[in-house]
Amino acid sequence: MNWDDLKLVDAAARMRSLSGAARSLDISQPQLSRRLKNFEDRIGARLFDRTPTGLKPTEAGLRLIPLADDMRKNAEAASRILPDLSGSALKVVRVAVDEVRARVLSDRFAELTDLMQDIELELISSHLHVNHQSRSIELQIRNCLPETDTLIARKIGDLAYAVYGSARYVADNPAAHSDERYSACNWLGFAPDDLWYPSHMRWLETRLPDRPKLRSNTMTTLMNMTQAGVGLALLPVFMGDQNPALVRLTEPLPELTNAEHIIVHRDLRREPAVRTAMDAIATIYHSMAPLLQGRPPSVPLAAAE
Repeated sequence: MNWDDLKLVDAAARMRSLSGAARSLDISQPQLSRRLKNFEDRIGARLFDRTPTGLKPTEAGLRLIPLADDMRKNAEAASRILPDLSGSALKVVRVAVDEVRARVLSDRFAELTDLMQDIELELISSHLHVNHQSRSIELQIRNCLPETDTLIARKIGDLAYAVYGSARYVADNPAAHSDERYSACNWLGFAPDDLWYPSHMRWLETRLPDRPKLRSNTMTTLMNMTQAGVGLALLPVFMGDQNPALVRLTEPLPELTNAEHIIVHRDLRREPAVRTAMDAIATIYHSMAPLLQGRPPSVPLAAAE
């Protein structure tokens, strides 16, 4: 069933003539007559009798005409509120992030604000997988894919980790520069109830003789403790490389380089504000790709003379 077909029925019923119905729809009378007949042929019922005094609804027409009238009225109502819909559109986009992803976005705050235009962004701190069904947030950034088909994941980049120590600790512990670091140095680890860093915990368990005696569930705290000279730690390279008090002791670790995704509910992905926020975040990740992956930024090739 096509609303364009029902428009013909509604106009013919209201105008009681093919010529009047054609004028109301701004089409020619032969075109309206042909389309109306084709519609009657498809449904297998004649809707109007053509009489000398005009169109007269048949029994089938009397059943369909009220429904076509309701659809016209609803369409007109929708048209009336269309100019006001932009004012009720989403203006604030809430993004669930842990402190690492929050740092990525805050490091490019000015650029992100420009990309968001007049849309406000709220960063909601969360280490857990949020419930998108509750609509308490619109987006989440995380490194694992959703487990339900109601959510959509968009890859925005990669985030690498490496081993770091403070310049003072490394100077006092030369073993930090070799594989002896795993047995000869103090290590900082991850709290066992943290759901976001299981692969990092397993990586340490396979290399350290004992579990780290000092642990945290946030990367910011780990970096602060590392900077204080407590021991060595796994840190995101974009955080560690920008800290002048830290020394990177390994190359970015491929086994701990994870894809970053924006997670969004299917019903929200076409919301203009949500789409703008997703594009803005993806742009920030793209511009920070060398930093996030621990590689030097690409240098454009000079044109040959």
